[in-house]
Amino acid sequence: MRKPWIYRASNDKEALRQGEILTGLIQIKPVPSESSPNLDQIQYLDQIQFKPIVHPYAIIVTQNCDLDWDYSARQNRDKPNKLLNSILFCQVYTAQEIRSNKTVQLNSADWNLVKSNRYQQYHFLEKIPLERESSQEGIPELTVDFKKIFAIDADFLYNQINNNFAKRRAVLESPYLEDFSHRYHDFHGRVALPAQHESEKGV
Repeated sequence: MRKPWIYRASNDKEALRQGEILTGLIQIKPVPSESSPNLDQIQYLDQIQFKPIVHPYAIIVTQNCDLDWDYSARQNRDKPNKLLNSILFCQVYTAQEIRSNKTVQLNSADWNLVKSNRYQQYHFLEKIPLERESSQEGIPELTVDFKKIFAIDADFLYNQINNNFAKRRAVLESPYLEDFSHRYHDFHGRVALPAQHESEKGV
């Protein structure tokens, strides 16, 4: 039995997709200055600088229904209330980067959990063959970090795509998309308990 396809190539003629992998994405991060407490709001805003962060890989987590409404509103120039002000992403690393990252400190047992998608914070993605991604270059094994999320202004994102700075590469196919989405929402929906339930001794 042939293994089902996990990915398909991105299509620039359709809306952005949840589970779509982009490369070269630029995020603009504000860097507040050490300002005087006596500044008013306008003076404070004038002193804020901005730092560009380039993400070699990123994956969309915004829901498809919202992406569809946004795309339709942009194409037809109607229903401005359906436009998104931003699109949500998770930061993505190559699997090799995560495995060798000293700040992450994953031991062999942890890494075995990551690559089998049993480690709650991370989602492992197998390599993407060149015929299943739009640039036909192939993409190495990746690891999504559910804790590292960021938003990009929707207009700025489309501008990056239209000017070939950010590139739409591949999209997760069903049921791999649903698995990714479920694990993402499970991570962000977890509840920190003050203590775990305990069973009575001898029961």
